[in-house]
Amino acid sequence: MPSDELPTTTSGAGAVSGAPVCFRHTDRETYLRCARCDRSICTDCMVPAPVGFQCPECVRGGSREVREVRTTVGGKPHTRQGLATGVLIGVCVVMFGLQNVVGPAFTDRMDLQAMAQQISTLPSARHIGVAYGDWYRLVSSMFVHLNLAHLAMNMVSLWWIGVAVESRLGRTRYVLTYFTCGIAGSAASYASLHAYGASLGASGAIFGLLGVFAVLAYRERLNMQPVITVILLNLVFSFTWGGISWQSHVGGLVAGLLLGIALAYAPRPRTMIAWFRNPQNVVPTVAGSLILLVATIVVLVHTSQLQDQASTSALSEAWTRLRG
Repeated sequence: MPSDELPTTTSGAGAVSGAPVCFRHTDRETYLRCARCDRSICTDCMVPAPVGFQCPECVRGGSREVREVRTTVGGKPHTRQGLATGVLIGVCVVMFGLQNVVGPAFTDRMDLQAMAQQISTLPSARHIGVAYGDWYRLVSSMFVHLNLAHLAMNMVSLWWIGVAVESRLGRTRYVLTYFTCGIAGSAASYASLHAYGASLGASGAIFGLLGVFAVLAYRERLNMQPVITVILLNLVFSFTWGGISWQSHVGGLVAGLLLGIALAYAPRPRTMIAWFRNPQNVVPTVAGSLILLVATIVVLVHTSQLQDQASTSALSEAWTRLRG
């Protein structure tokens, strides 16, 4: 076994008894020492350091001990900010282009439709809607928009608030937060829809990001007046302007606030630990999972209500025809 103890015999012809040898190569006499552990090292083992030289073992150990740079909430910083936000905006723009190129059939496949009979513009002969199993609409509806003004307003808002949140959370957690808030907003909107109702747009996810940013700004002791003003103005607009699914906005905002608390106040580890044991990963994951669980329950409950209403309506129509 390599040892840094002095040998008790000479290490070659003409060598002085007790001369130090490299702890990794015991046949090599040396007077160099590691600046970190003070063990003897030969010229093949020495690694240049800011002060003197280090042995390979200390270099490897030091690399393991160096903590990866993270934001205050555990996000991984990137030199190129806003990349994920730009990708999300790009997807929305492409989807809007398909809406205009393909026509109403594309929108009918992507929007948050509760339930509807077969639509002539669709190729399949089955009924459509979340109540008929089209759960993908909870996500796809986040990327389609009613018109150009609707798209432009949402994309400007997404860029304005999204880049600020992405720079704090890192890309992966930012995208997961976006989808979690968006699904929560879609579930809240779906719960308010009647049998043939529909909604669409990225507003729920954007309100979620706004909620996350509000908590992070409070945690960082930033000026909260502009953030609160923006939230209040958007809520007033949501409740007073016709044709807006305020339920989606409120659902996304509540989800964002809850996720923001989990992200901002999760304990920060003092030492390097595995990612699955890091509270800054575990706490937001649990919070996001609970939000998605509640969204799932909301969708299941409203689906059952819609199906019961559809069955009652079908029986009533059949009875009317029999009596006629």
